[in-house]
Amino acid sequence: MFATPFDFDSFRRVAKTDRLMNTISRELVGLRPIAPPSIFEALVIAITEQQISLEAAIAIRSRLIEKYGDVVKFRGRMFYAFPTATCLAAAKPSHMRGVGLSQGKALYISQLARKIAANQLDLEQLREMEDDAAVAALTKIKGIGPWTAEYALVRGMGRVNSLPADDLGIQRAVSQAYFKGKRVSSKEVRRVLSRFSPYSGIAAFYLMYYLFWLPRRAE
Repeated sequence: MFATPFDFDSFRRVAKTDRLMNTISRELVGLRPIAPPSIFEALVIAITEQQISLEAAIAIRSRLIEKYGDVVKFRGRMFYAFPTATCLAAAKPSHMRGVGLSQGKALYISQLARKIAANQLDLEQLREMEDDAAVAALTKIKGIGPWTAEYALVRGMGRVNSLPADDLGIQRAVSQAYFKGKRVSSKEVRRVLSRFSPYSGIAAFYLMYYLFWLPRRAE
């Protein structure tokens, strides 16, 4: 979950080729993206974040976890585990909509969970595949497009070169950092961040954290 195998020294060497990224990598030294422990969890997270703000997605996901996840009470506080595929497979999509999910997203999560619970789909075997093959396999699942698949790779599988270039937040970060705020396409995002290969996905994470999340936290 804490990306302990990630080679930060190698990333910093690549980051030195770009003045801004070199500054970011130095100021955020040691920052690690927290990875969900399963690909299923990463996919559910990605589905909840499709086409809405991060703040709204976090609120919806929190309600989903509190409604369907196992709970432990410790020192007066409640701690919730992420719902298992078996648990979500048993939930009706109409009931899942009560946490704020759209009809489509509730159906996508339900169908995904049911396939896993019925042993019709083994997501963990994707860890043995190359990135392109894993993306191709994921996008065959209803409700999972290229953005969701690439997001799951970088978040759930630690594929640090996977880049969800269609992500509006990443596009905004690249625009602000390298194009003086001019709107950029996913193609331009890939071109700019490819200079940090094989760490393009991590470069995007660092860039967004530095530009958007670090100032907000400081406030």
